[in-house]
Amino acid sequence: VLESLVKGGGGAEATGLIGRLSGYYFRMIDGVQGLGYSAGAIEDFHREMENVLKGIADGTMTIDMLETTINEAMVSNSLVFFCRMVASCHIQTHSQHFAPFLGLEGGEDKVRASLKEYCAKEVEPLEKEVEEMEVMALASAFDVGLRIEHMDASAGPVNHHDLPHGASPHVFMLYRPGHYDLIYPPQ
Repeated sequence: VLESLVKGGGGAEATGLIGRLSGYYFRMIDGVQGLGYSAGAIEDFHREMENVLKGIADGTMTIDMLETTINEAMVSNSLVFFCRMVASCHIQTHSQHFAPFLGLEGGEDKVRASLKEYCAKEVEPLEKEVEEMEVMALASAFDVGLRIEHMDASAGPVNHHDLPHGASPHVFMLYRPGHYDLIYPPQ
């Protein structure tokens, strides 16, 4: 997403994304109506993402600078962790959409508690594999069209689906069982 914003001169889109992600940040730390995470635990990760997006928004971030920034382990881990937290927040605040993926039933409080537990164990930790549900949550949270091409052992053309459903894809990924790769369509 960041790369496509830099290449496409997406200053206005980057500014919009700053606003959307700040909204998620405030939902994460809101103890009354949000998720109640500690601001101190998440603030640095949010700030790192915001700094990258501000560079894109004001036109000072080049592709080379973005690659250098993302290849710094501390920055990369901060961006990935913040994206995981955004996915977690999106999943938890859209429980009616995501609960069926996990077979969760029951009252709203029970479903929310189960989703919070799932996110804490499976979405937020850096060492966990990203599953389709998290990819769906990020595509929706970032408001970016995503096409996932599926590679499997079946004969015939490669299958794909677009997220959110019906969106025009801007980012393309290849899913091989257990792994996602970015793919670049021919120019």
